[in-house]
Amino acid sequence: MKPSHLTLAALTATLPTIAPLFFLATPATAQEVPASSRLVNLQLETTLVPSPASVDILLPPGHEQLTEPIPLFIWLHGGSSGKDHLERRMRPMIDKAWASGDLIPCIVVTPVTGSSYYMDWHDGSNQWDTFITTQLLTHIRKNYNVRQDRAGTVIGGASAGGQGTLRIALRHPELFVAAAAMEPGFPPVLKFDDWDTNRFGSKGQIVMRARFGQPVDKKFWRAIHPPAMVIDNPKKLRDSSLQLLLEAGDRDANGTFRSAELLHRLLYDAAIEHDYHLHRGAAHTGRSMAWRMPEAFAFLSRALNPPIGPDPLAERHKQGAIRKGRYQPRTTNELPMSPVKFDKPK
Repeated sequence: MKPSHLTLAALTATLPTIAPLFFLATPATAQEVPASSRLVNLQLETTLVPSPASVDILLPPGHEQLTEPIPLFIWLHGGSSGKDHLERRMRPMIDKAWASGDLIPCIVVTPVTGSSYYMDWHDGSNQWDTFITTQLLTHIRKNYNVRQDRAGTVIGGASAGGQGTLRIALRHPELFVAAAAMEPGFPPVLKFDDWDTNRFGSKGQIVMRARFGQPVDKKFWRAIHPPAMVIDNPKKLRDSSLQLLLEAGDRDANGTFRSAELLHRLLYDAAIEHDYHLHRGAAHTGRSMAWRMPEAFAFLSRALNPPIGPDPLAERHKQGAIRKGRYQPRTTNELPMSPVKFDKPK
């Protein structure tokens, strides 16, 4: 018998109640419960990065029965090798988010990059930005049932992956409808000369040379440093309509809250709309991820499947404010550009 096909809407409606895979059988009937997610590994021949490039792909439950293309979600792993990251660390959270509806059905793709910084290296030996935004994106769109447009493509990552998310999304905002940068691990400085690289030691200095040049090419470094990217390209980012989530925990031992706060202030002063969340009491890892990951997934899902039309209750409230004369349209940046000085009371 030819299996019936589920539409995307039908699958989305059933996801909140999906149970683990099992079969219910009686002497008279047998009913198949929707399958669990499926993980596959892709070995992609390339000249852009060490070949073959390893890419892990997570397919949502019922993927084989979908007739409509679904969104593509590129997830960038943190500062580990990246091996098994999607399966061991992310898959349980993604499966849970699919079941709860926090994340709509999508194909999750994670390139295994090692400590790549998700950039095109100065020495040309690794071109991870180019690989992800050209060859990998083209291959996935050609060989998997994903949407082909910007409106169906998002990117996200945590720690080093949060840094990579910013580097790629801020450089290529035309490719993604939304980006979620969690606890991004870039130095909280505006200029390379303000970055203390001595803590990396001699081994770290060698790594720096491959990525940024020897001596460091400061123009090259600035072009892919997230705060400088905002300072140097505000109009491009404002006009792109990229939906950006920036977040960190205020107890992060890696200090990424400093990086996130710096970028948030620069985005605000540049009138670039974004979501920003500093999670009180949250660390770099641990139990806070139980609520932070669903929040990031829900943000991306809203961007991929935005509500249609105005919110009736919000519109009713707005009209009441207009009638009472208290409504003033909001501009993106309404605070003074210079910091406020708080004097101690005399």
